[in-house]
Amino acid sequence: MTTLPVRKFGDFGNDVIFVDGNWGSGKAILTSLLACFEGVEKKKVEHIYEYLCVLHHLGRIQEDAAVALLRIYADLSQYNNRIGREINLRWTDDSGLRNSPGALDYVRRLRRRDGEHVVAEIRDGNLALNVATHETLPVADLLHRAFGARLRVIEMVRHPVHQYANTRDYLATFERDREFTIAVDRDGVKVPWFAADWAADFAAATVPDRALLSIARFKRWKFAHLDAHAGRYPLLVVAFEEVVRDPRPTLARMRAFLGRDTNGRLERELRRQRLPRTTIAAGRATSSFSFVGRRGADDETIYRETMATIARECGASARAEFAVAVAEYDRRYPSPLAAFAVR
Repeated sequence: MTTLPVRKFGDFGNDVIFVDGNWGSGKAILTSLLACFEGVEKKKVEHIYEYLCVLHHLGRIQEDAAVALLRIYADLSQYNNRIGREINLRWTDDSGLRNSPGALDYVRRLRRRDGEHVVAEIRDGNLALNVATHETLPVADLLHRAFGARLRVIEMVRHPVHQYANTRDYLATFERDREFTIAVDRDGVKVPWFAADWAADFAAATVPDRALLSIARFKRWKFAHLDAHAGRYPLLVVAFEEVVRDPRPTLARMRAFLGRDTNGRLERELRRQRLPRTTIAAGRATSSFSFVGRRGADDETIYRETMATIARECGASARAEFAVAVAEYDRRYPSPLAAFAVR
């Protein structure tokens, strides 16, 4: 067996943009808005990037192989984008053609000729890949090693209280065969990879407590990564509460971060995303687990109803950890929701 390193020789040189966040954090909003910037492709949900980062973090794949595969797949994906090879025609998918700005342009690509001129077009125009990932930020150093100056990461964060129902309902069905998150085996219990270091706690907890612990402990890990790696690679943090109340400041920050201007598709996409919103929890469901507040209820009512549900369903120890996460989130990303917390 060869010991020679695995390597991707050369690359397209275009920006590779990852929009990352926890389950239910609102990534679909940012990836859609991102597709309204000049030279940025429509969103893609391709799990291979997060899988490679996770498996490398768990020590199950060598770094040279993981880096090479990341670089190969990113260039292959962008090449396929430009020749219309992987158009998602599913009508209801959030990443499908109906929900993508500039949909007709992607249809026209079906008749495009492939070849080296496509690579030149990507490289010369710096046509950016737009990928949504899940829970990848704390293990994203591998992305930096793979893409270097090409990498841009936009991290979507959302208030812990608004993540509870989504996370609980997701974990309630975590054993299903159609669940594709990488997991570890704790004495026959399926444990999501990010809980590997506290697998015994996860296995012993109820589903509601698993949700609180997952939110609290992952946020603690994420915040530690943000603090330790500030400035290591281009990273923009966007709070869900900020972008839905008034997207303009976020869009201005994205323009500066990406070095790109928006195009004529933006206003239509803002209307489709129902931005801005008068209520933070109002909006569009993009999956069966999406958290959308009760119609007609204001933010305070939704917040207090959710906290009452947490008090009824969850144990005291998990609630205590969750309260610490709520306080830390409110400190880092102030929003009107902070006024409803009981300190």
